[in-house]
Amino acid sequence: MQQNKSLKKAFLIAGIILLGACMRSPFTALPSVITEIAGSFHVPVTSLGMLTTIPLLCFGILSSFVPLICRRVGNNVAILGALIVLIIGAYTRVISYSALLIGTLLIGIAITFINVLLPAIITEQLPNQVGLMTSLYGVALDMFSAIFAYVITPLTLLFNWQIAVMILSTLVIITLLVWLPNVHHPVHPVNKQIKLAKHQSVWHNWRAWCLLLYMAGSSMSFYITVTWLPTIARNHGMSSNAASIIAGFLQLFSMPAAFVIPLWASKMAKRNALIWGSSILTAIGFLGLMLPTNNFAYYTIMTLCLGLGTAASYSLIMTLFGLKTKNPNTTRDLSGMVQSVGYIIAALGPVSTGWLKSVTNTWDWSLLVSFLVVVICTIFGLLAEKQPYIEN
Repeated sequence: MQQNKSLKKAFLIAGIILLGACMRSPFTALPSVITEIAGSFHVPVTSLGMLTTIPLLCFGILSSFVPLICRRVGNNVAILGALIVLIIGAYTRVISYSALLIGTLLIGIAITFINVLLPAIITEQLPNQVGLMTSLYGVALDMFSAIFAYVITPLTLLFNWQIAVMILSTLVIITLLVWLPNVHHPVHPVNKQIKLAKHQSVWHNWRAWCLLLYMAGSSMSFYITVTWLPTIARNHGMSSNAASIIAGFLQLFSMPAAFVIPLWASKMAKRNALIWGSSILTAIGFLGLMLPTNNFAYYTIMTLCLGLGTAASYSLIMTLFGLKTKNPNTTRDLSGMVQSVGYIIAALGPVSTGWLKSVTNTWDWSLLVSFLVVVICTIFGLLAEKQPYIEN
């Protein structure tokens, strides 16, 4: 019996880590070869900012509906369905430009479920390991994003971008196979009271809205960075390969923050220092990119600031979903609420900064706007941290 229980827990932990690996890599790898994609479909490069915007719109529009659906089918079954949709979307997008958009839409829908449900699954089934499990799937998220952002370029040079995408998408198939045992044999919560706790709404709580706006700004900062950093580097004179390495560095440098921030946050009563630290690093990165240089070492330092800063804020928010709620129902609802409106706002980032660059013919104004976003979201993050729990 004990061995069977350990095996169930092993599949759950492995599944959560692999789900983390699938949360960004299906679409954050594409900016490294965005010029090749645009050339193959004969469309402007700036129009492909939609490849990042579409998933963000899905996160925003659908996140609030995920809890409603999952109350009927259960979190683990909903994740299985999301993985099936993710596989279909990943392989569909290589066919044509319209299929690229449809496939990206399917990917956005699938990842929306994973985004919302992972914090709730951890709170429900591994309530004593919220910090550790958030760290593990956060590291997997950044590690695979880094690997995919780098290897997609040599794979594209060796074959083409379509084959490269198909090769990398096998990760989702592996994740599906590992997750299957969790559907039939879910791990029971360690603390039954957590599962049976009274459900509470969060939509009318001002602290939940502060957390939402903090997440909106920090996510906007991340997606502006991941969408345009390689393009900015190439516009400043760096080679395609060097820009691809920088894109990989962005995810690689995110890993330390993704691991330590949830662990630190779970042990701290007040997390203002984490909010300030992540915001300062992100702000330095945006301002630093305004210097028109193609020096690789300089770009590495700015990428380090952006990687650490954006990963720290994201990891902190994902951890706060569990730390600021007292039961998995509230965790799931808070996650759905914050990610719904938050991602709708964040989706404006890549498109608006791309448009601003095309109008002004410089990245400086886009980067200045990005800096101001960091300042504003920091204020809301500090307000959200004034009370230990977000409850009605």
